[in-house]
Amino acid sequence: MTEPTTPGAKTRATRRRERITQPLAALSLPQQRALLALARYRYLTVGQMVDAGIAKAPSHIRSDVLAPLCKRQVDNLVQAHEFPRFSTTGRIPRVYSLTKLGAEVVAEIERRDVSEILYPVGGVQFSKDFEHRSAYIDACIAFDAWIAADDRRECMEMRHEFDKTGSNRGSGAHRMRSVCRVDLPSHHYIIPDGLLFFDTGTKQRAVALEIHNFPDTKRVARQLLGHHEALETDAYPKAFGIETAGRVLSISSSAALAKRVMDRLMETPGFPESRSFQLIAFNCLENVKQDFGNGWVLADKSPARIFE
Repeated sequence: MTEPTTPGAKTRATRRRERITQPLAALSLPQQRALLALARYRYLTVGQMVDAGIAKAPSHIRSDVLAPLCKRQVDNLVQAHEFPRFSTTGRIPRVYSLTKLGAEVVAEIERRDVSEILYPVGGVQFSKDFEHRSAYIDACIAFDAWIAADDRRECMEMRHEFDKTGSNRGSGAHRMRSVCRVDLPSHHYIIPDGLLFFDTGTKQRAVALEIHNFPDTKRVARQLLGHHEALETDAYPKAFGIETAGRVLSISSSAALAKRVMDRLMETPGFPESRSFQLIAFNCLENVKQDFGNGWVLADKSPARIFE
């Protein structure tokens, strides 16, 4: 069905073309929300933008929110990355991120120094890690929704493993490293997928976030046991300058995987009696996306009341 062609009427394609080619004089509220969300999570698909509250309809986000920001000839605020089709996984959704100019606009909106606004300078480069990183960002979006659901809650800081500090040419403390790297007393270090520092409304928490979508439960268990020293020394809260017990949140891609990981850990000699047993909580991504604060259990399936 075509649009009417009454004198002076503009077709939908004409209006869309004008939005892209005309100077971007002002940002709509959904466009501002999109830029701020990209600054917080770095990479988003359209589906994740819906989850993050940018707008309700994916078609609206694509045509009215993103198109004027990323399909311009020069001054794009957003960059879009189209992955090639992979025969084993099918088509990967288009991923959006900020450009340098987009980071500058976010700095103006938030009245912050532009150096504080991070964006992927080299573009999107994680096709082999897409499912893992997408699940991680899903969890971060769900966490923010949980925070926003209660005025008493507050997120003080969120760090992503894929954000870096320092430079390739630096040395020592100035060498490029993940912002999630936590140095340990043994002179080793650990890099979780994410670090969260927040207030539940009754107490402050500092937690490491780990996403598991790999079916090898031995490998997952070994990774979680690698947090032992960090938990014993409260390295995660110390990274944020607070004195409390740290936690590790293990989020599996399915409830079945989470159960297998917990069972393997409970069979690991010494784990049920360790401090790590009390400080590692488990959940699956589906539950987390519905309500980040519910469904957490310890490895023996007993409730882990870390969000109370």
